[in-house]
Amino acid sequence: MPTLRNCRLEQLLGGPIDESLTYKQVTGLIPGTAEGPDLDFKRDTYGSRDKDRKALCGDVGGLANANGGLLILGMAEDSQGRATKDEGVDISDAERLRLHQTVVANVQPTPTFDIIPVEDPDRPGTGFLIIWVARTATAPHAYIQNNSLLYPRRIGTQTVWLSEALVAEAYRARFVGLTNRIEEAARLEADFASRHAADELLVVVTLVPDVPGGFTVDTAALRAFELSNASHTAGAFGNPVRRFTRSTVRHRRLVGVGTFKPSTPYSRGACELHENGGGTFSTAVGSTVSGNEDPSARLVDTQWLTLGVGAGLQFLAHHARDRAAAGGLATVRATIWPISNRPIALVSNVGWPNEQIGSDTIIEQPYADTVADIDDLCAGDRGLVATTHRLTSELFQAFGAPEVAQVTAEGAIRIRHWHRSSQAAITRWAEESGVQVLTETLG
Repeated sequence: MPTLRNCRLEQLLGGPIDESLTYKQVTGLIPGTAEGPDLDFKRDTYGSRDKDRKALCGDVGGLANANGGLLILGMAEDSQGRATKDEGVDISDAERLRLHQTVVANVQPTPTFDIIPVEDPDRPGTGFLIIWVARTATAPHAYIQNNSLLYPRRIGTQTVWLSEALVAEAYRARFVGLTNRIEEAARLEADFASRHAADELLVVVTLVPDVPGGFTVDTAALRAFELSNASHTAGAFGNPVRRFTRSTVRHRRLVGVGTFKPSTPYSRGACELHENGGGTFSTAVGSTVSGNEDPSARLVDTQWLTLGVGAGLQFLAHHARDRAAAGGLATVRATIWPISNRPIALVSNVGWPNEQIGSDTIIEQPYADTVADIDDLCAGDRGLVATTHRLTSELFQAFGAPEVAQVTAEGAIRIRHWHRSSQAAITRWAEESGVQVLTETLG
């Protein structure tokens, strides 16, 4: 389940904003903690009348249209908006479901939010309901009232309704932001790819969070990165893909490389992980199988391409969420590099060696991009498989093949399109991850 990442609120509460929150942590806001742009106290829960529904949706939408934050239900406040007493509210599943459904049914697009119950140990069934709301890149969020759209925003300690001019400005910011993230992903990709050896075929995966996070590249961060690389191999669907044997830094980023040689182009694969949660990842995808080989073309193996995209997505998502505290959606991009005058063909080695997939060879760089949920990618289950299908299929289409065969758009595995040596590990992983395994073949 996703969590709200907000350093100020985490410091106030003394820990992360998730199901681990305790009653003592929340009552620690008493006395004197004041409301702010990201914190609102409510003595009571929201009722079922129209005005109560509007108040709930306005408060949630207002935070989503600003910088996110918390609504704490069950906390009394004084005239200055400071926490004074733990009054408590009903924290039953039914109450949480009612509030959740009210927001989902009446705020569009649906903001990223959740409701966490924190029980009073002396009053079972009573306590605080913590509604956390993330800042999103899909703002503005509108409350739907009688077929009209009303746009709230939290300004200071109040929720206000935006004028037409401010709504137009908010929509313009959304579309400019999406364009900027696509352009940023392409810029990071090109900069990263330029440092690779030119004689290796690689898939390059890039992730740019819609809402940036942040961490500091320093000695401690590099040491933790080195330890992680020493004990972890980036992989996908139960198969190892890339280990980074050398760890270093560049400007505001951590760098992992697949070879030990310093001051040389990146080889076999690499990663660059930026302070804002963005990052790039590469791994080799060239076919190393002999037989049926066209000497005039360079060959990309379909299985290694699929695994490389999946591994890159999950590796970069974990960096964004776990190291840089970014959350929500991200723009993701994939390409094959390098492209030269020598054509590139897409091949499968599941049946015949280097059997061509698709009708075309390419001499122009292919690319694919989409939007994915960072937490879904970190979970490494159907969401990761489905996103891998979207990106990899777009790369396949450059070769005249309509879609990747190894995975499906619904997030399932087509096991017969994987090498026999990989099938057992993939099947085990799928069973553990709740991913469906299909025995049918594509087409």
